[in-house]
Amino acid sequence: MSFTSADIRNLAIVGHNGTGKTTLLEQILYNGGVIPKAEGVDSGKSVSDFTDEEQERGMSIHTSLASLEWKGHQINLLDTPGTADFIGEVVCAFRATESAVMVVSGRSGVQIETIKLWRRLNGRNMPRIVFINELDKEHSSFQKSFDDLKEKFEKTFVPVTIPIGDGTDFKGIVNLIENKAYLIHEAAEKDEPIDIPADMNAMVEEYRLQMIESAAEGDDDLMEKYFAEGTLTEDEIRLGLREGLRDNKIVPVLCGSAVHNNGIASLLNFIANNAPSPEHVNEKADDADGKEVEVEINKEKPMSCMVFKTTIDQFSGKLSYVKVVTGELNSDSELYNPREKRKEKGSKVYRAIGKKLIEVPELTAGDIGIITKLDGVRTNDTLCSSNEILTYHKLALPQPVFALTVNAASKKAEDKLNEFLHRASEEDPTFDVSFNKETKESVISGMGELHITIILDKIRNKQKIEVETKTPKVAYRETITKPASAEYTHKKQTGGHGQYGKVAMEIKPLTRGEKFTFENAIKGGSISKGYMPGIEKGLIEGMEEGYLAHYPIVDLGAVIIDGKEHPVDSSEMAFKMAAKGALRACLEKAGVMLLEPIMKLRVFADEQYLGDILSDLSGKRGRVLGQENLGGGIVEIDAEVPQAEMLRYAIDLRSITSGTGSFELDFDHYATLTGKNAEQVIAESKAMVTEEE
Repeated sequence: MSFTSADIRNLAIVGHNGTGKTTLLEQILYNGGVIPKAEGVDSGKSVSDFTDEEQERGMSIHTSLASLEWKGHQINLLDTPGTADFIGEVVCAFRATESAVMVVSGRSGVQIETIKLWRRLNGRNMPRIVFINELDKEHSSFQKSFDDLKEKFEKTFVPVTIPIGDGTDFKGIVNLIENKAYLIHEAAEKDEPIDIPADMNAMVEEYRLQMIESAAEGDDDLMEKYFAEGTLTEDEIRLGLREGLRDNKIVPVLCGSAVHNNGIASLLNFIANNAPSPEHVNEKADDADGKEVEVEINKEKPMSCMVFKTTIDQFSGKLSYVKVVTGELNSDSELYNPREKRKEKGSKVYRAIGKKLIEVPELTAGDIGIITKLDGVRTNDTLCSSNEILTYHKLALPQPVFALTVNAASKKAEDKLNEFLHRASEEDPTFDVSFNKETKESVISGMGELHITIILDKIRNKQKIEVETKTPKVAYRETITKPASAEYTHKKQTGGHGQYGKVAMEIKPLTRGEKFTFENAIKGGSISKGYMPGIEKGLIEGMEEGYLAHYPIVDLGAVIIDGKEHPVDSSEMAFKMAAKGALRACLEKAGVMLLEPIMKLRVFADEQYLGDILSDLSGKRGRVLGQENLGGGIVEIDAEVPQAEMLRYAIDLRSITSGTGSFELDFDHYATLTGKNAEQVIAESKAMVTEEE
């Protein structure tokens, strides 16, 4: 069946870990006739948790794509992990979709990841639907969860389905739009509408009035009719909710039990009828001249698409997950890659049901699918026509918060380890592999201890490589605190031409972040201008070598004030060595100090752990900037903390908060380091240099 952009619905399924997202997707696919049976998460057979590591750990680690047709609509669902370590997978899903289904547990209500995900949705002004799940579980309460949402988030929440009973008394749901009930049943059965039980009439009337009022607010004409007649028809309710949801003015709330396949049909109906389509949505891009433009999702323009996710399958090779923005994508489409400035070889186009690929003739504008075996294509790449070159904006990914130094136990396996680490970083843009020239370490960085552990375990188990890890060294800097001047003569006589160069210079501190300035202030030509590049090179090399602890010197201004050259023995090399000597002589008088990197820290945790977190940050030389109550007992703590104290914070915070807290970390600035901490860093650095020598 062929679909237009208006028929497509792209949604990310998101929520705190353990709220039943994967089970919900299973039941959606079962109801849509895509799979013959909805598998339990513990079975290891679910559509979305299909990798070995997901089945071994019983949790979602990767975002998976699944598509179905429902009542004349193409619905593309991206099931995402609910753990902070895999937030990059959620960002990929948000980039490719127009709306989200936020799954909330009827037992737990709003949790920490719910709040963090909500903030990300707000950052994109992205429409969302809430599905309150697990209402059949003991101690579940729709009303408490509904009130929890209203307390924590400044949005208009609109009930669309409500439960018949809660917890062990849960009997099904009432669809307020259809004015029909759907009773709980065996999971293998599907929802069938019946009349609403008589004892529910008062409650239904109350919630339905809330829904109709919110629908009327979505459209001026509907508001006039509502004031005149006091009610709206089913189609008018849908129109009002559709408009309000598209403009992100309202948040529809549905409910049910995914385990019992109850409330799923109503959710699918609501998505098909009311969720925003990608038609006429704009994507930001840069044109061929680098100018920012907005590109409307439109079938009538030349083909362009963005790669929002990459995986490597042992059978199918590289899989590029794409969102088509303009035109139609098929196996004959021209695929020009602006980053590589070359055309990519055409490939077949697929939809996906988890790991199962289904070949399709084409994907139209707004659709999501997969292209295979484009070996030169990466996440964030744009594929377009060479006649109309565009580069879509990259994913707004968070910075890694946890790092380890890594190397193979044997030199023989080192190249193999690096190959698989770089392959992992290609699949996961929040996993970074780098070599730190200052500390001479191979460093891997990710979103948490669990994130990195899973990647390394996969390499250990599948590639049989023994991997060693340790805490990475901190990239300190050195700087000067006062002006100084000195001169130095480099003089060396060997057979033939000797080496001669004399440099007199002054140095001064610069504002933090200026790094280095160089000025030739010689009057009278005591040093030829042709030797100045050599002098500058010598200063840069000397700064890179450091003075106190062999860390690079920054924020230093150098002025050459005098010197002397020899008509035969002077050379660029001689003046380079003279400059290094003069710099070292200046540094002896310039009050050199260490600088340490300071990180901006945001901690999200339950209020009961606030005291312990603040105490721990104080012990880590942290400076708390403020704290914000996010509602429902969740607090955000903002602080500045030295990077040296943050190297194991993922582990420390997990211990303090019993695994419930999470944090975000970004580099902020460098600050001076003095006292015993500085002495320790200097001693350790000198010991390391001695050991290497």
